[in-house]
Amino acid sequence: MKILKLLILVVFFAFLGAAGFVSGAYLWVEEMAQSAGSGQKTELLIEPGTNTRQIATLLKQKNVVRSALLFRLYIRFLAVDQRLKPGQYSFAGDESLNEVIFKLLRGSLQTVPVTIPEGLTIKQVAAILEEAGICEAVKFIEAVSDPILLGKVFSNWDLIPAAEGLVFPDTYYFNRPTQAYRVAERMLRLMKHQIDRIFTSPLPGGLSQYQGCILASIVEEESALPQERNLIASVFYNRLAKQIKLESCATVLYALGSHKTRLLFEDLKVDSPFNTYLYPGLPPTPIANFGTSALAAVASPADSDFLFFVSDGNRGHKFSKSLNEHNRFRHQFYQKRRKAEKN
Repeated sequence: MKILKLLILVVFFAFLGAAGFVSGAYLWVEEMAQSAGSGQKTELLIEPGTNTRQIATLLKQKNVVRSALLFRLYIRFLAVDQRLKPGQYSFAGDESLNEVIFKLLRGSLQTVPVTIPEGLTIKQVAAILEEAGICEAVKFIEAVSDPILLGKVFSNWDLIPAAEGLVFPDTYYFNRPTQAYRVAERMLRLMKHQIDRIFTSPLPGGLSQYQGCILASIVEEESALPQERNLIASVFYNRLAKQIKLESCATVLYALGSHKTRLLFEDLKVDSPFNTYLYPGLPPTPIANFGTSALAAVASPADSDFLFFVSDGNRGHKFSKSLNEHNRFRHQFYQKRRKAEKN
């Protein structure tokens, strides 16, 4: 009987101790939750794929919460630890812990349109994505250049291509932010879809699909008028067939690494495999991204004997079959330009 009374007393006092501990813990959590931050405004980016531990660490580093451990324990107690959303967040610094958690549950992802024009390099595309807040330029370049991703997307090609030129120009809608790998894969897959849709038959001259893409990038850069692209493609095909150097100014500009409104004679001597004034055949990779009209022109070039073209000074070109005729058109163009400069 005495043992039973003693046991009851032990259980009673243990219960009181546990209740006191729980009550104290509750009051401590409540105090911490009422004043979570430091009172300073801060911006915080939580990228997709960031786990709970990493989120808690970021919040503590930015002084949004007092304790990373408390934050993790509290969201686990609330059973919301798997529901926090990535995004770009702004904190005033005076939010309670509950307010911080509610904001993270609600999320702040924004879907924004991003337009990628034709004729851009990978670096230029990356800069547009970073400016739009989609992903960091460096991370996009790294992702889009990943041989594993390129091999997966272009799996039916005999080689793993370079990424240059294979980002399809279009208007995309992305969440802000989006993982760079997902952005890169979406753009590459859209390009592959367009290539497969347009290159349904073997290309002239026995070109592979990748070689067709290289030629499409040159056609894209050399033509301002869509209706001329089939003719321009035919010129390059004719030169390839006759083993004449392509002599594309657009490839020289790519070799120089900077845009110039006017190429000098010295520029044509730049020693680069992309300089088609020095090296025969196609350059090793595309020089820019290209649209469907350039792909279509490569798939179905005009039937012509033209070997040359030169600007007509009005966004178009004059085409010729002989060097003498080409030189005459060049002379006319330079006369017209000098006259315009004087005026």
